[in-house]
Amino acid sequence: MLRFDFKMLRLLAAFAAVAGLSTACGSSATTATTDDATSGDSAGDAAGDSSAAPLIADGEYYLAVNVVPFGGLILPFKAILTASGTLADGGTLKTLELRAISDKETPIYVSDPIGTVTNVTVAKGGAFTASFADPILIPGKASPTGSDVHVSNFKLSGTISADGTMCGDMSGTVVEFAKDVATSTFKAVKWGTQAATPESACTAATVKHYAGIATCPTLQAGVNTFTSAERSRRFTVYLPQSNTATDLPVVFLYHGVGGSMPGIVSDTGFDKLLASEQFVLVVPESERDASGNPVTQTEWAYGAQAFADDNVDLVFFDDMLKCVSGQYKTNAKRVYITGMSGGGMMTVFTSFSRSDVIAAAAPFSGGYLFKFPSTTNKFPEMVVWGGATDSAFSQNFDLLANALIPALRTDNHFVVQCNHGTGHKWPAEMTAADWAFLKNYTLGGPNTDFTAPLPKVFPSYCTISK
Repeated sequence: MLRFDFKMLRLLAAFAAVAGLSTACGSSATTATTDDATSGDSAGDAAGDSSAAPLIADGEYYLAVNVVPFGGLILPFKAILTASGTLADGGTLKTLELRAISDKETPIYVSDPIGTVTNVTVAKGGAFTASFADPILIPGKASPTGSDVHVSNFKLSGTISADGTMCGDMSGTVVEFAKDVATSTFKAVKWGTQAATPESACTAATVKHYAGIATCPTLQAGVNTFTSAERSRRFTVYLPQSNTATDLPVVFLYHGVGGSMPGIVSDTGFDKLLASEQFVLVVPESERDASGNPVTQTEWAYGAQAFADDNVDLVFFDDMLKCVSGQYKTNAKRVYITGMSGGGMMTVFTSFSRSDVIAAAAPFSGGYLFKFPSTTNKFPEMVVWGGATDSAFSQNFDLLANALIPALRTDNHFVVQCNHGTGHKWPAEMTAADWAFLKNYTLGGPNTDFTAPLPKVFPSYCTISK
């Protein structure tokens, strides 16, 4: 079964941007010090010694941050620096300027300066700490969501290496999500030398490849628990009331950030369709820690690696599908996915990442954070959102929808678009339309796309995208 390798597309997009300030505005500079650094005079003396290696070359650098609490989201910058001194004796980063970047456009988008520090003292051996003035500011054009996000207390604590690179830890707080990201890491290399998948830590990460579930437990209608990607995961199975059909479709329904399995079912009423409709409804739960709290702030790994077997939520999807299909009379060519908000983001991500499995998708207030890939299976997608007031965590889902729709159409996917105009919510009338859209399609066809006017089950605000 073919899987699409997104390694070349891996998140050259920024996540944090500061709302309410123009990107044309510069940032005030601050000064950072290191307690065990040498004095400025000795740094200057070392800089004048032609026999000593310079501290680091002046110029432009590609600086990638791995925002660990957001599922390993890679946040890239262009860093422009000047320095004096030597690595052996220490010195000074005279200026360290950051600009946000994004490769969603060609040529690559580079913002105006978003933060600058001056006269950062570097210790013998290259250790430094650079603290940026609040807030550091990245425009929406460089954000995966297209919206501005504030990051306060932004700090880089790292080491300059003899090979002319810098790496270390990043700390700060993403204001919109009230999330401390102090466990994050960074690495900077000369601009233009970064790999297609840039390193973002002092030690290159070892990609963990997980085996799929070997033996499925006996499932039940209700909450099920099994081990997937070495984690304990939960999902709820709903069966049709009159379960006499064979070749049952499977619908995956994903909850959003701060949501739950019973919450998304209550909000959508999808379970009520099973009184008359024949399908298996699978409602996954995002990964939780021992206290029952979400492991990542985004809850679903739609901002992390997108390989076939190292993204824990893609492995979880595979394992759920394997076990449900193995126990119930399901149709492998009628697997569908839908979800709201963070679940809508996961819906889009999974539909691209598992386009060889999913027959149709319906994201509600969702979107995609990376460059849009081309897929062999041109799966249909119903894009549902709430218009200009569709916002959560200060992120504009109207922008996400209006970026997703033309990208799907450019890649020859059939699209129904539904702008209900009532903000960040799942309208009750859209549940029946959701199921009507999904069940119309079979993986690999033959399929007949909807034509105008759409059937009456679709609200009047739903149209066929041209």
